[in-house]
Amino acid sequence: MRRFLPFRRLASDRRGIAAAEFALIAPALIFLVMGVLEMSFRFRAAEEATRYVHQVADLVSRETALTTSSLETIYDASIHMMKPLNATENLDLDVSSVGFIGEDADPTILWRRVAGVSVPFDVEEAEGMGAQDETVIRVGVRYNYQSVLSELFGGGFMAIEKSAYARPRIERKVRLDGVAGDGGVIAYLGG
Repeated sequence: MRRFLPFRRLASDRRGIAAAEFALIAPALIFLVMGVLEMSFRFRAAEEATRYVHQVADLVSRETALTTSSLETIYDASIHMMKPLNATENLDLDVSSVGFIGEDADPTILWRRVAGVSVPFDVEEAEGMGAQDETVIRVGVRYNYQSVLSELFGGGFMAIEKSAYARPRIERKVRLDGVAGDGGVIAYLGG
């Protein structure tokens, strides 16, 4: 019977229980905290993309005439406009002028400039946004968000796409490179 006495003392010893419980709970808590951080980073990226697309739509709609180089300047400013996010190679910008042609005011793309990859949209989305011979400016943005946390676990990037429409403020049509429309052909900035 004396032989089992040390085991009885060991079984009744309560030191280290908190450490054992923490070792069991810690991985779940770490994953929970990392998930909350990841969601807050993604929310911030989506908010910055939304803010940027509305700022660009506002800037373009204030002008009566633009040049392709002025749109390139707006795109180049994205690095500063989307701080603290890294927008250097992760941002696509798509700016279009949608005109309402004919008595039915059918939406038609008058001009379109793209930096990066075009952000697809259906021109019918602009239906009813203007009267005959008016235009709206459509800006689309795609931000390819990739976080450190998702990279740790083999995750890829998440494409955040946002779009905004704005009506020209001074004239009914915003001219690009001296013309009101070039048939809606996609022209790429910087190329």
